[in-house]
Amino acid sequence: MSNDNAEIRVDTRVSTDIKVCHNKPDILVIDKKNKEILIVEIGITNQDRLTIVENEKLRKYDLLANELGQIYKSRTKIVPYVITWDGVVTKYHRKYIKELEIQPNLEAYMQSIVLKKTLESISMDRRRGYEWIEPREDEVEKAVENLVKTIPFKNIYIEETKLKINESKKPRDNQSEEYEEEIVLNNPQIKNTNNNEQL
Repeated sequence: MSNDNAEIRVDTRVSTDIKVCHNKPDILVIDKKNKEILIVEIGITNQDRLTIVENEKLRKYDLLANELGQIYKSRTKIVPYVITWDGVVTKYHRKYIKELEIQPNLEAYMQSIVLKKTLESISMDRRRGYEWIEPREDEVEKAVENLVKTIPFKNIYIEETKLKINESKKPRDNQSEEYEEEIVLNNPQIKNTNNNEQL
């Protein structure tokens, strides 16, 4: 789509003066009036690869962004939109949403589509090779609603989860002295602060 003010390309190759390996962004918006170029990269992944995929999407089009900036004499910005198959996002996701000016209701809709497609792809019948019968719309909506009840549409941060996991691995108060003594006894390099003696 194109007019005098802007041009929007979806999943199309962009020609540049030099050869660029990654020249097919998911969404490319060229704002001719404000002289801005926005490259949006979309990714759906699992929790183990969430931050890796987000960083890859962020860096993948650096060279293309520089080239387009020189060609169009414009500022360029790369924004990744990465989410896990079950709706988890990183702590930077909120910043990217603000840059894209996505409203909360649209964000919720996009997350519901991800959940709906996840539900369809992990159907047990399909995985086991049984005859696949397309589910009725009301069945899909009910299944998505059940998923939504278990997975809230709020941003879930990986770092908070990691923090909780790390806190659960720490020794409890009644075990902390035993734990510290065990560390000191197992490591003769550590100085015992209670007795001011070196073990």
